[in-house]
Amino acid sequence: DGRYVAGAGAAEMELAQQLGRLADTTPGLEQYAMRKFAQSFEVVARALAENFGLKGTDTVSELYAAHQKGKKSHGLVVDAEQARVGDAVEAGILDLFLVKHWAIRFACQSACTILRVDKLIMAKPAGGPKPRE
Repeated sequence: DGRYVAGAGAAEMELAQQLGRLADTTPGLEQYAMRKFAQSFEVVARALAENFGLKGTDTVSELYAAHQKGKKSHGLVVDAEQARVGDAVEAGILDLFLVKHWAIRFACQSACTILRVDKLIMAKPAGGPKPRE
């Protein structure tokens, strides 16, 4: 499979924005889980920004603004030793689709496994000495 997606955090920011929009239209408590799941995709752009010495929150805000304007391939681009929000495709920063697909899939499976284990631990009564009667 030779498909590519925009790199530099652009694909993750677009996923975050699309999931956030979907959460806005979802009624009930599910919308909160969807919104947190969407926010989890911001981690990539935030980590890239902080590794370049930029403020993560400001960079994520700039990326959201760019994606809101329809610039789906905007990510954190480095040119001439300066990091900025720009078009990752034009800068030649691409990631393999399959790598993104499997990374997201494995991350979701890991999170679900942790939640299942936590649910089992919470369901069992705590061990320890029984009170004297």
